[in-house]
Amino acid sequence: MEISKTETASVITMLENIYGFLSSDGLKDDGFQQILPVIANFCIKIHPLYNDDVNFMNLFNHVYKLMSNSSQLQNDAKEFSNEDEQCKAKRHKLLSILEQFEYSLIKQIRFHLYLYNCTVEDLPVNPDNVTSLKKVSMHENITSPTPKLKENIQDFSILLYSGQLQQPEKMNFDFYFEEESIKLKTSHITKLNQLDYYTRDRLYLEAKLESLKKRQDIRLLLAGSSYTMCGLFEKQMPLPARNIAVDAQDLYYSLKSIQTALDYNPNITHCILSFAYYFWGYDLSLSTSLYQYKRVTEVNYPVFKDKHNFTGFLKDEAPTFLTTLTPLMKHLFSFEKLEKLAEQTIREHFEDAHYFPYPRVGSAVLQNDDITNHHLARKRAASHNKFFKYRSTVQENIELFTLFLEKMNRKGVQMILYVPPVTKLYRHYINSDLISNFYKCMESLQSKFQFKLIDLFNSEEFESSDFYDYDHLNDQGAEKLGKILGKELDL
Repeated sequence: MEISKTETASVITMLENIYGFLSSDGLKDDGFQQILPVIANFCIKIHPLYNDDVNFMNLFNHVYKLMSNSSQLQNDAKEFSNEDEQCKAKRHKLLSILEQFEYSLIKQIRFHLYLYNCTVEDLPVNPDNVTSLKKVSMHENITSPTPKLKENIQDFSILLYSGQLQQPEKMNFDFYFEEESIKLKTSHITKLNQLDYYTRDRLYLEAKLESLKKRQDIRLLLAGSSYTMCGLFEKQMPLPARNIAVDAQDLYYSLKSIQTALDYNPNITHCILSFAYYFWGYDLSLSTSLYQYKRVTEVNYPVFKDKHNFTGFLKDEAPTFLTTLTPLMKHLFSFEKLEKLAEQTIREHFEDAHYFPYPRVGSAVLQNDDITNHHLARKRAASHNKFFKYRSTVQENIELFTLFLEKMNRKGVQMILYVPPVTKLYRHYINSDLISNFYKCMESLQSKFQFKLIDLFNSEEFESSDFYDYDHLNDQGAEKLGKILGKELDL
C-alpha cells in the first residue's frame, strides 16, 4: 500500500509524542500502564500501512506481548523497590524498539529546516541529515514552503522557531519545534547533579583510571566495592593515593580496575582492597537484579569492554546523556559534541574528588528504632549470606585471585586485603558458615603468596555512630579506617 506524505508525517509525529512521554523521568508505573493501550491502538491503526516493514512488526509484536502480560507486569512491579525497576526495564526496551522503527522512516526523508527568529549557532544542526537551511526574518511571510517542496513525497519541511507563533502558521510545515524546548531537554548535559546514577559511576571510574596516566606520582590504589568507595579518603593516606572503587563492584571487576590502573601507572607499589566475606561467591555479571545488571551494561562494560559471564545484549558505545531527546531531534541536531565536552569537564572534576560531593554524617542505627534496625540489618545481611552457595563462582574467583596474587607478588606490589567493619546488628545476622568458608579459601592462598589480611568485621574500634548504614562507614568512621589501614602499609 502506498503511504502518503501526510500519513508519514502523522506517524512520525505520533512516534515522537509517544517517545517523549515514555522517556520522561517522572513517568510512573501507572502512567506506563495507561499509555500501553494508546500505543497498541496506534499500532493497530497503522498496521495496514506498515505490515511488511520489519521494524514496525517488531514494535507491533512487542506491544502485543506487553498488552498480553499487562496484569503480570503490574504484579511484578509490586515486588520491586520505589525505583520501579521492572517497569523501567520494559519501558527502556519499548523505547529502543520505537526508536528503531522511527529511524527506519526518517532516514528515507530529506529534511528542509526553516529558522524563524533563531540562528544556526543557537542549536548544532546536523549538516549530514539536513538537506537545506533557510533563515526566515520576523517580518517575512512564513505561511508556506515552496510548492515543489510540499508536493515531493520525500521532502519534508521543519520549522524551528523562537517566540510566539499562531497555530495556523506552524501547521503549514510538516514538523515544527520550539527552540527553547530543545534547549531545555539538553540543559542537563552540563549539570553534574542531574546525571543518572550509572552514567555518573561510569564517568567517575573512567576519570579515576585515566588520571593515572598523568599522575605517575600515585603509589597507592584503594580498590574494591562501596566499602572502599565510602570508607577511604585519598587525602588521608600516607602515600599519594587513588580511589578506584565503585558501588556493587565484584572481585572480577575490582581486579580489572587494579590491572588497568597498573597498566596506566607502573609506579604503583601498594594496593588496599576491600574483601567482604561474601566476595568469593559474588559475580556481578550473573546477577538477576536490574540494578546489578546495569552495573555491567552501563558502568563496567563501557569502561573495560569486558562482559565477564554476562550473556545479554551489550552496546559497544557508552550510554548517552541524550535520553530525553526524541529520535527526530537526535537526527536533525548534533548534540554529540556538546555531550563529549560535558563528559570531559565532568571527568576532570572527578579526577581528584571523593565519590560523595557532600559530607556523609549521621547514622541509620542511631536514627531508627530497634524494630526497624533489626529488620533492615537482617535484610542487608540476607542479601550477602546467599553468595557462598554459588560454588562455581567461588571456584572461578579463587582461580582468578590466585593468578592475580601471583602477578602482584612478581611485580612487587604490596596487597592489603581488609574485611570491612560492620555494625553489631549486621554482624548478628551474618551466617557463620560464610565466615568459615571465607577463611578456607584464604588459607591456601596465604601459604603461597605474600599479602596481608586485616579482618575488621568484629573490630571494637568502631561504634554505631561511625556507620552511615548497617555495613558502610560515614565520614567519621572512614577517618578511623584510614588510620588503621595506613599503618599496615610497608613504607
